[in-house]
Order: sequence, then C-alpha cells, then structure tokens
Amino acid sequence: MSTKLSPLAWFSSGWKLLGYVLPMALACAGIAGLPVSMAIAGVMCALLCSLLLGGSKKILLTPSPFSALMLMAAIAYYAGVVSERIAVASLLTLFTGGWLLLMSLILPKHCLNWIARPVWHGIGLGMTLTLIVMLFPVILGVQANNSSWQGMWELLIDWQGWNWPSVVLAGLSFALLVLWRSKTQPKALWVLLLVWILSYIWPFALVGIATPVQQNVQLWPFMNPVHADWPLLFFLSATIALLIYMESCQYLSNQFRRNVGLVGFSNILTAFTGGMVISLGYIADEVLRIKRNTLIAMLLLMALIFCWSWLAYVPLPVLAVIALYVICVQINWCELRLYCGQWSDLLWLCISAILIILFGVCTGLWLVISFALIVMCWYSLRMHAWPVLLPEVQIIAQEAVIILPQILLFANVSTLLNKSYLLINTLDIKKIYLDMSAGCHADVTVFFHLQALARRLHQQEKMLFVCGLNEKTYRILIAKKLDYLSAEQFSTLSAESLLICHKYNNGPVIA
Repeated sequence: MSTKLSPLAWFSSGWKLLGYVLPMALACAGIAGLPVSMAIAGVMCALLCSLLLGGSKKILLTPSPFSALMLMAAIAYYAGVVSERIAVASLLTLFTGGWLLLMSLILPKHCLNWIARPVWHGIGLGMTLTLIVMLFPVILGVQANNSSWQGMWELLIDWQGWNWPSVVLAGLSFALLVLWRSKTQPKALWVLLLVWILSYIWPFALVGIATPVQQNVQLWPFMNPVHADWPLLFFLSATIALLIYMESCQYLSNQFRRNVGLVGFSNILTAFTGGMVISLGYIADEVLRIKRNTLIAMLLLMALIFCWSWLAYVPLPVLAVIALYVICVQINWCELRLYCGQWSDLLWLCISAILIILFGVCTGLWLVISFALIVMCWYSLRMHAWPVLLPEVQIIAQEAVIILPQILLFANVSTLLNKSYLLINTLDIKKIYLDMSAGCHADVTVFFHLQALARRLHQQEKMLFVCGLNEKTYRILIAKKLDYLSAEQFSTLSAESLLICHKYNNGPVIA
C-alpha cells in the first residue's frame, strides 16, 4: 500500500537532493570566473529535462565533478573579460550537446563499458589531482602563474605570500563539512548559508577574497561576438562529451543510448538559456532515482534561490573547498580495497593517472581511452573473450543455473553478467548458480561486476552462488570479502556436480 507524501516531505527530499546538485554547480561556475546565474540556469534546465523526459525511472542531470572540471580547464584558455568567458562557456555547452547526440547514434552499444575498471579509476585519480592543483591557488588566495606541479610547489613553500584570511575561511569551511554530523550533502548548502550570514559581519571584499561575478540572465549568450579558437573549441567540447559518455557507460549500462541522448538535448537547451555543461548525477555508483514530486519541489526551491541574491556573496575559497568535498564524497572508497594484492590492476591505474597528469586532462583522456581499447582488443583476441556468446540458463525445480560459455575477463564481464541478469530477472527463483567452468580472470573489474550482480539479486531477495572456479581464483575471491558474496557462496565444483548430481539427480530439467 503506497503512502502519499505531504508537501513538507516533498520539499525536505527536494532540499536533500538539491545538496547534491547546487554546490558543485556554484563551485564550478565561481572558480571558472562565470556568473552564478549560469550555474543556476544549468541546474534548472537539467531538472526540467529530468521532469519531462526522464521517464519512469528518472535520472538526475547535474554538473558532475569530472565534466565540470573539463569546463574549468577549457575556460582557463580564455582568461578574457566576463562576457567573452560566458560566450565561450555557452559555445562549449552547445557543442558538447551536439557531440553527445552524435555519439548516442553512431558509437557501438556499450562501447566504453569494455574498459577495465582500474583504467576508469586511474582517469578519476588523474583528474582529481589535476583539480586539486587548480583549486589550491584559489584556497590560498593567490594568483597562479600556471597549473604545473612545479608552480604548485612554489606556491606552497611561499607561505608569506598567502592570503591568510582566505586560508582561514577555507579551513573553517573544511572543518564545518568534516565535523558536521550528517551523512548527506545538504550540509554543503548550510555551509553556504552560514558564509552568507558571515559576509555581513566580515567584509570579504576588504580583505582581498574575491566573490563570484554576478550578472543578469542572458538568453543565447553564444550569439555575442567572440574571437574564439574554433578547432580548440571543437576538441575541448568533444573531450567533455567523451567523458560524459564514459560516465554513462559506467553508471547507466541499461538504456544508456537514451540517457546519453537526453544529456545531449539537455546541454543544447542549457546553452540556449545561458547555462553551463551538465552531466549525469550519481552517488556511490548509484544513479539518483527521484520522483516527479521531488523534482517539482527542487524546481521551486531553485526558483526561490534564483530570486535571492545571497549567492553572489559566497567567496571563492569556500566554493573550492565544497568542490573538493563533493568529489571526495562521490568516490567509492570501498572499491579501493579490491586492489590489495592486484599488482597488474594497480599498474593500469597508475599508468592512466600518470598520462592524465603529464599530458593534461584533454589530451591525456584521449590517450588513456585509446590505449585501454587497444589493450582490451588484444586480451579479448588472445583469450577468446570477445562478448559475442550468450550465457545458457537452466531451471531446476526452484533454482537456476547460468552457464557462462567463455572465460570471464574485464573485456566481457559487464556484457555477460548483464545478459545473465536479464535472463533470470523475472523468474520466480531464490537461488542462482553461476557456473564459470570456462575460466575466470581474477581482476578488479570482475570483482566489481560480480558485486554489482549479487547486489541486484539481493535487492530481489535472491542469492547468487559462484561455482566452477579453479583453486587459485577461488582463494582470491574469498580473500577479497566481496559485498553480498560470502565464502560459502563460492565453490570449485561445477554447477552440475554441486547441484544436479547431488540434489536433483532425478528432478525435471526445463531448459
């Protein structure tokens, strides 16, 4: 029996979800030297597209950390007047939407989902370190000559040149975010509110702490005349679109084409209304699924915030700390324990991060993805692990046996396990036996997708048993202590030996 939520509950849930959306958007706009109105316009367009086009299982569109980092890196090339930066940001948003629509039509299904998980984590690590390099001068209140590691080191050791009011305010914001006893990100919104109140007591402008620029909303800002480097704009927008496409493949494996197209259309609408780049919102590898009433409440709250001018008084050091906090919250730290003893996976992670750091976010991203796809093809051909064979399912009494026809490798694990889940998703069974007698390559990508499959089945009150493992893989999987997979759920026996011969030797088999 479903219960109706009161309007107060709608606004409460809308305020909580707004804590995931608004702080990052404001931080990215302020640090890139853009008006905060662009961030608010982008969020409102994203919510409107989610409300009208999100479907029954809604996704939340928002400026995510990595795609917003790309916007910041792109704006760094255009350190001109504010009006010119606004036009460049709108052009980047428009081109990004066009690239995403094109990618949703021409790229193969689940193309980038074949990339190994350590490579994806390496990309995230490299971008996070790059973002820290870009944000530290903002926190210290100094003007950075460049974003190189040598320049960062020179800024750190020159402590006499720091803007100490900026450092104190950033430290205060960090302490509030860490010590605030709440597991949800809306506390970032409360920090913004407290800093706004503090701005009337402590005049930030008098102590040299800059605040985000504030301008009126402009429709079609990309129509303003701007002398831009068009090839560079096309390359930067294609890089942002590729990163958003990667996020879609990693976190929205089902119906990802439709979701990529939705993000592309939303970016085009955002560019026309004067917003900034938006992407997919997720928390700890889970897409935000929200109701229509919650979206309406978020839109009303955004309209109220838009009419309230206090956002213009939030200084940049606070926004920089909030950006770092949001990124750290969105990192799934539990996955990092899977790398213990996985030296080859650690090598892929480090190589990916080093390429991003050495060659920059834009060029490094293309190098890492190209290299990862080449390695994936080589492994797939060498081990005959190309994801073209379908798993077989047998129903024995009230239990299901899934037989994987080929070795489980990082190149095909996502496709094989997703197809296996679709085969038994609607069946009224409680136990599923996954037979890997063909072989299983023990790496972080396999660990991650096995956990994901076990979690999805656990939510349906079903239990997954993994059998047919060789002795070495069996010991590794038990040592990893995977979520929703205890030691009793692994076996070296095949499904036939474990189940059919011993329990149901005379039972009927329905193939």
